[in-house]
Amino acid sequence: MIRPLHRVVRQLFFSCCLLPLIMRCDHSSLSSGAVIDPSLLRVNLTISQSTDYDGRVSETLEAFIHDENGQTVANSQIQVKVNGNVLSLNNGSSNYYGAYPYYQLANSMVAVGADTTCTVTIVLTDGAEYTLGAIQTQPALTSLHFSPPTTHSRQLPLTLTWQDLEPHNWLASHWKRWLGESLVTELKISKSNRTFDQWENVHYEGGSADEADYVSTTIGSGSGVYTVPLSYFKGPMKQFNTLDILINSEKSLDVDGPFLKGSTISNNRRGLYRVAVTN
Repeated sequence: MIRPLHRVVRQLFFSCCLLPLIMRCDHSSLSSGAVIDPSLLRVNLTISQSTDYDGRVSETLEAFIHDENGQTVANSQIQVKVNGNVLSLNNGSSNYYGAYPYYQLANSMVAVGADTTCTVTIVLTDGAEYTLGAIQTQPALTSLHFSPPTTHSRQLPLTLTWQDLEPHNWLASHWKRWLGESLVTELKISKSNRTFDQWENVHYEGGSADEADYVSTTIGSGSGVYTVPLSYFKGPMKQFNTLDILINSEKSLDVDGPFLKGSTISNNRRGLYRVAVTN
């Protein structure tokens, strides 16, 4: 279920405070010296593409490497490439609470874009290059796919419709699943309460702790309809003026050798929407 943004940020804050204690015990010996055998590595690369409430588009590429014991590998002599672009190794970061390593291969300067074939390769310390796999990123999420209203009365049910959020070629879908590719799309809805300060800045408050104030449902291929019932608007959280809606599509490709089992390439496409709730 989706949580209000301020609660997510708070959870991430406490996770970051605990991260130094966790990661100091999770440093693989493969982080230094020669690594010439790809079967020693589990590589998980994610391409995330998000469209925010205001239409702003962002993209991140992140690759995490672990050894067979699940320990993090952060070897500066190992390269991760996406379509030939080398991602940079980030060995650590500093904040108010001190420095901590998070062993992440990331480079936000590499732009992939929607509906693009991405080939991922790994270069080991001896210069040998191995193909992790290739994935086709999902098409851009547009108003033709999903376009909720900007306002809605709390006195009425809300009907949401979508079209072609997932490909609906049955044969192609089954063939891709056989090849280890999966695609799951979810619709998530939550309530939030907006207040404005004297400078008209918006603050989000009043997140609910009750599961009844959250909606999560899986969306299939083709067209579809979901109706938020009137009972949802009646409670348990009654003081709210916004619905936050998330369309989240997670596409994942399992990687077969020469890397460790559990290696994957994935593409996450997210669309965030806001509906003002009126009386």
